Amino acid sequence: MATRIDSWIWAIRLTKTRSAAGAACRAGHVQLNGVTVKPSAQVAIGDRVTVRQGSRDRIVEVTGLIGKRVSAPVAAENYIDHSPPPPPREVLASIPRRDRGAGRPTKRERRELDRFRSGALLVLAAVAVLGLSACGGDGTADSVNETYEPRTGTGPDFERCGGLTADEVVKATGVPGFELAVDNPSTCEWRLNADRNPSVSFNWYRGSPIGRERGTEQLSRDMTEDYEIDGQPGFIAHTGPICEIGVAWDADFIEISVHLATSTEQLKSTDEICQSAKRLTETVVKGAS
Repeated sequence: MATRIDSWIWAIRLTKTRSAAGAACRAGHVQLNGVTVKPSAQVAIGDRVTVRQGSRDRIVEVTGLIGKRVSAPVAAENYIDHSPPPPPREVLASIPRRDRGAGRPTKRERRELDRFRSGALLVLAAVAVLGLSACGGDGTADSVNETYEPRTGTGPDFERCGGLTADEVVKATGVPGFELAVDNPSTCEWRLNADRNPSVSFNWYRGSPIGRERGTEQLSRDMTEDYEIDGQPGFIAHTGPICEIGVAWDADFIEISVHLATSTEQLKSTDEICQSAKRLTETVVKGAS
C-alpha cells in the first residue's frame, strides 16, 4: 500500500491538519531518509521521517502505513520515535523570543535591547562593588576589574551584499540560475525562483552580539560548532539541506546561509552545502576593507 508522506505525518498526529502537513513539506521542513521531499513523496516501512516543529526536529521510523487520522495510542503503533529529548527549560528560557510573525529585530530594536542589557550589567557591577567594599575590610575595590563591553562598529566596511555577486553564488554552490531577489543595506538573498528554497543569503548585523544567534542555532540545527576565519571567531551550523556560518567582530557579525537540496537536480550532501557556505564566507571576509 502506497502512502503519501503528507497524509502519513498527519495521520500519526505530527501535524494538526493535512493542509499543514503539505505546507510543511513545501516549506522544506520535512525530510525522508535525509532528503527534503514534496507532499506527494511515498513512504515505506523502515523509512525515517524528520519533521521540523518550531525549534525542534521530530525524527520517527515508519512501522505502519496509514493515511487516515487516528487516535494517539493507535498512531504510536505506526512509528518508532527517535527524536532527541527537548532542551532543558533553562536553555529555552535563556533564548530571546519574538512574537510569531514579527521577523528578525530591527536595528532600532537591537540597539534598545543592547542599551537595556548594558544598563542591567552596570547595576550588577555596582552591586558587586558595594558587596566587595562591605566585605573587604579596607573599603577599597582596586581588585575589581572593569567589565568589557563588546563594541559596535568594529567590523570592516562591507560592500553591498558583502561584495557577492550572483555569478560568485553560482560558482560557490555549483547550482546555476541564482539571481538577486532581496537587496537592502543589511540583507541580500539570491534565489532560483519565487520561493525561498533553494536560496543563499548574506546578513550584516550591527550592535547584535553573535551569542544570541548561536544560541538559536544550537536549538534548531543538528550540529553547531566553532568556526574561525582570518582570526575572527564565529560558528558553523547545519541541518539537512541548510548550512549557516556566522563571523563576529565584537558586537557586530555577518551570517551566510545556504539552503539547497530541494530536488533531484540540485541534490547535494550537507558537507557539500557547508563547503559552499565556507567559500562564500571566505570571499566576503577577505574582500572586505
